[in-house]
Amino acid sequence: MIARITGTLEAVDADASTVLVVNQGLGYTVHVPRSTLESMNGSVGRELTLQTMLHLEGTLAGSSFVPRLYGFRTTAERELFQKLTQVKGVSMRKALRAMTAAPSTIAAAIERSDERFLTGLPEIGKKTAGQIVADLRGKLSMFVQSDSATAPAPTLNGAEQIALDILIQWGDRAADAQRWIRQAVAQDTALEQPEDIVKAAYRVKAQAGSDRA
Repeated sequence: MIARITGTLEAVDADASTVLVVNQGLGYTVHVPRSTLESMNGSVGRELTLQTMLHLEGTLAGSSFVPRLYGFRTTAERELFQKLTQVKGVSMRKALRAMTAAPSTIAAAIERSDERFLTGLPEIGKKTAGQIVADLRGKLSMFVQSDSATAPAPTLNGAEQIALDILIQWGDRAADAQRWIRQAVAQDTALEQPEDIVKAAYRVKAQAGSDRA
């Protein structure tokens, strides 16, 4: 079991959601959540540490296994990922793609049976959202409590909350990011995708900076 890896980030592949981490001359391809991937913009060449888990994925022929290394910024992300993969119909890849928000945000949505929020996550349809709630509700309080002091109040819809988590991971203050998102959505009510909301929020941020100048 490879539980953690520290090394130099040499490459980021956004299409495959993988990063290449080099440690003592060995290069490791690590599959990471979208939220982790986006937080690594501009970090190529720097040292980083990922909490990891190794999974042996069977081939179609069933006679061999392909090792896949999954990496996360925090142990909370890794533990939530493991919880999600225990749900019927949620594969490793589906769970990884769905983790576009902070663990506390996703866990809080599950604990309050917020299927509308869950269906806003990539790869999660209505049936899968219902299954996640049925299997995990009441089992994730540790994720909510561990981040309750810093997590913003869940007053945004699913896509807006994901955008907020991205901005926070990029280093923006929660209160500022939430304000930019609210202004961006008010200016363009057609915004529905997290990435579009993030771009619009940064346009609001830039405009506010130019106004002060």
